[in-house]
Amino acid sequence: MAEIFDVLRASLFTNEDVPLADWRPVFREMQAQSVAALAYVWLSSHPIPEASAWTSFCLQQQAQWVRVMHGQTQLLQLLDANDIPCVILKGASAAMAYPHPTLRSMGDVDFLVKRADFEKAAVLLEENGYALAHDKNPNHHHYAYSKNGISFELHKRLGIVRETDERLISLFEQGIDAREIHEMEGVYFPTLPPKLNGLVLLFHIDQHLRSGLGLRQIVDWMLYLDKRSIEEWNAEIRPFLREIELEKFALTVTAMCQKYLGLRTFVEDPEQYPCDELMDYIMEKGNFGRKAGIEGRTASFSLETSGGVFKLFKRLQAGGMSNWKAAKKYKILRPFAWIYQVFHILRLIISSKMKPKEILKQRKHGEAQRQLIEALGLKIDRMIE
Repeated sequence: MAEIFDVLRASLFTNEDVPLADWRPVFREMQAQSVAALAYVWLSSHPIPEASAWTSFCLQQQAQWVRVMHGQTQLLQLLDANDIPCVILKGASAAMAYPHPTLRSMGDVDFLVKRADFEKAAVLLEENGYALAHDKNPNHHHYAYSKNGISFELHKRLGIVRETDERLISLFEQGIDAREIHEMEGVYFPTLPPKLNGLVLLFHIDQHLRSGLGLRQIVDWMLYLDKRSIEEWNAEIRPFLREIELEKFALTVTAMCQKYLGLRTFVEDPEQYPCDELMDYIMEKGNFGRKAGIEGRTASFSLETSGGVFKLFKRLQAGGMSNWKAAKKYKILRPFAWIYQVFHILRLIISSKMKPKEILKQRKHGEAQRQLIEALGLKIDRMIE
């Protein structure tokens, strides 16, 4: 749907008029991709007849932004008063690069603390009215909380970073020491230094390639990069990404932004990267896989079953530990988590009421997903908790 790209380019960069034969499917698709509110300023200067529902949605998103930022500020004040340094991940740290930050869709408040402060921060939250959203697993990368209708995720590392990857974890902890304080629409918050902040956004895209990537994650990266100079990109950011084996992935996402969304030129030869395949995947899945539904989850499982028996067992075991509450509580059950996960997947397939032909179709989709991830230069066996 080319009109979506036209509207996003106009909203973020050009403010040009975009003739829409029917705005409704464009609005619905942009909702599925969590970027519908970005059109608010453009809609105001290029009014579309009978599009009041779109405008109302944009205003609701802005109200949610205010609510989330208020909750975030209260959280930061609590942590600061108790000498627990942190940085905001994604969310406000991505929105600050937007031409109109209040139009970015806001969900959870994700924040990172040092490993030494993780349990201390958890106790502090629980003593101050933050309710646990799920049982604690000390081996997991984060604890989830809620307060006043807002979700908070306390991280000791990024989910896509292995617990054994001391180099990356230490790099982010050094980033907490070197954190920067930013102001956005009167809201103050700490972020990682620019290179690490960009890495978080790329990791977020990588993570959601497995479950359902959307345009919101892509726009986060695009606008982050749009704030950088070409000299900074070539001298600092690109060599850094090459060192951690994410250069080809970053180049593909960047080239795709140039081709479809109007980003200025950072990649001189975009056609050598699988931009079209990546954009097709994004438009098929929607943000967090909302468009793909249960069939998409089946395809994602097909992806996870690739790579041989040993890797399959590891993924089943990790999935079982994530989904089986009893195994989290009782150590004696943990060796059997993979069995639980097998039955969990079978229940998923049965509840989907998919016919064998449809399951085989999704298996092919999973294989195509695997090929895309490999074409992007990413590791297919990266474990995500």
